[in-house]
Amino acid sequence: MKNILNIGVLAHVDAGKTTLTEQILFKAGIIEQAGSVDHGNTTTDSLDIERRRGITIKSAAVSFMLGDLKVNLIDTPGHADFISEVEHSLSVLDGVILVISAVEGVQSQTRVLMQTLKEQKIPTLLFMNKIDRMGADYRKVYAMIRHLLDEHICEMSSVIKEGDAAVQADAADPHHAGWVETLALSNDDLLNDYALDIPISHQRLQEELRRQTRQGKAYPLFAGSAAKGLGIEPLLQALGDFFPVNPSSMLQYEPLSGLVFKVIRRPNGERNVYLRLYAGSIQYRDEIPVIHQNGQTSTLKVKQLHALHQGKSIPVHGIGAGDIAILIDGELKVGDVIGSVSGRMKTVHFQKPPIQVQVSAVHSAEKHQLHAALSDLTEEDPFLQYSQDTKTSENVIHVFGKVQQEILLETILQQYGIEAVFSAPRVICIEKPYGTGEAVEYIGECPFYATVGIRVEPGEFGTGIQYRLEVELGSLPLAFQKAIKDTVFEVLQEGLYGWAVTDTIVTLTHTGYASPVSTAKDFRSLTPLVLMAALDQAGTEVYEPMNVIQFILPENSLSKVLSKLAALDGTYQEPAFHNGTVHVHGTIPVRTTDLLKAEVHSLTSGEGMLTVKPGGYTKVQAPFPVNTRRGEVNPLNRGEYMLYLNKIM
Repeated sequence: MKNILNIGVLAHVDAGKTTLTEQILFKAGIIEQAGSVDHGNTTTDSLDIERRRGITIKSAAVSFMLGDLKVNLIDTPGHADFISEVEHSLSVLDGVILVISAVEGVQSQTRVLMQTLKEQKIPTLLFMNKIDRMGADYRKVYAMIRHLLDEHICEMSSVIKEGDAAVQADAADPHHAGWVETLALSNDDLLNDYALDIPISHQRLQEELRRQTRQGKAYPLFAGSAAKGLGIEPLLQALGDFFPVNPSSMLQYEPLSGLVFKVIRRPNGERNVYLRLYAGSIQYRDEIPVIHQNGQTSTLKVKQLHALHQGKSIPVHGIGAGDIAILIDGELKVGDVIGSVSGRMKTVHFQKPPIQVQVSAVHSAEKHQLHAALSDLTEEDPFLQYSQDTKTSENVIHVFGKVQQEILLETILQQYGIEAVFSAPRVICIEKPYGTGEAVEYIGECPFYATVGIRVEPGEFGTGIQYRLEVELGSLPLAFQKAIKDTVFEVLQEGLYGWAVTDTIVTLTHTGYASPVSTAKDFRSLTPLVLMAALDQAGTEVYEPMNVIQFILPENSLSKVLSKLAALDGTYQEPAFHNGTVHVHGTIPVRTTDLLKAEVHSLTSGEGMLTVKPGGYTKVQAPFPVNTRRGEVNPLNRGEYMLYLNKIM
């Protein structure tokens, strides 16, 4: 059994991430010539759109051998709009190479990525790329890395003549590069010996750097030029040293545990499901248990099994722990667990984007094909959150930004031949109940052969809608129980102000039916009246989505930035002054975030850096904003609702 390592390459756009991936594959003997993003002939950018645009959109996996070590390399997007791809790829990685340009330096997206890596404690090697380019400044960017990313940086390269075609990147001397001072910050014994002038060997420093890197406490910094293949060999040699290797022979006898992290639908309609095996093994023809994201369980028969091998995907009879398996399957989705949940799995929590757009086919005859296309694409990227409104037949998705919208439109056109358009983006608020309300309607007192009683009360933060029973499950036929429950979840998509209701407990308190005249339709028709009456009695408040921001700016820009933040309904904490710059932490509503982004350059004379991350929701001051209802009639208006049910309206 081989030792296995699963790594990723991350970077902000244009830092040279895909070019570095090509050089790694070239040096490892997988490809005969390193491709170029500029020429559109790279290995991992397999989509035509990626080749044309020169950015990586969908993460792709490829493997190579370093001696006895099998390395599975997952190439991930660098653009902020595709952060969902990065997030669910991170969950299966043992280590990451984070690429930073020696010309542009640390960008906002670099900081977002690094913060996520630190939170997940994923071992990370830094690679400063493009040291041969005009404008490259190794010392300046090194200072930026220590200031903006992390101070626990150990230089692995000694760079001479950066910004020149004759640039050199030799191995750094650990003592001259100041490893002792950096590593001693996390090791008291090393600090004590350093303070007492006790000699510290290179070997001891290298072993300590290896230990701290694997723990996510220190970060080796390599330098080179991916385009010229400079500095790639030391980086490759470091993979087995600084990243925790999976000894598959030890884990294969444990109970099966795996996680689906990617789904790709091939042009022939075949679904390739990529999963990381944490323990156990999968064999051809095995029947394996699956835990789906919604908590449901099922059994899967392994009919086709592929593994990554030397740059290709090949059919195999079995795959062991630590490796990546590719199943040909029509049901599995990103986030599904194979076997049982393992403590080795990294859980990545990702907030649904609160910006919604409607997608329409330019030609109405292609409406049904568009629905099928969006359904397929959502299987590959579940964070699109695509849904089709059952009442209006509108196609609605949640997106991160303009680039993602452009890519999606182009993908729909290229892969499915459908010309589509987006509506203007809308920021989506939510409602939460703040009190308790109850309502009940009885057979004989209402125009339905049904009795339904419901209580609505606030739930804990982040719990969504919890549906509970105070009546015995056998008090109603299952079809009637299902009709009530399904209707509750459907009705709560539009609360008192038209926004989806969440963080609430809905309890069914009363039930009754008259056999054989009662039907599921009676319960589907009555439940909205009772539920909305209970919700009205409880009362709701509206919450709007927020972003957490961090500004790094020159001191002379502080007053302008704070004034603009206040004007855009943002908040900020006490500014922190550091080496001539100011750090400002705060929040800003999603609805005004783009206005702030557009003015960063002018507000800071081009010297400011803004980092934006999802920041949950905050209560809106009354009067609350009202969302246009999709439903034909609000059940709170009993008269209109009854006329609608009787098809008078």
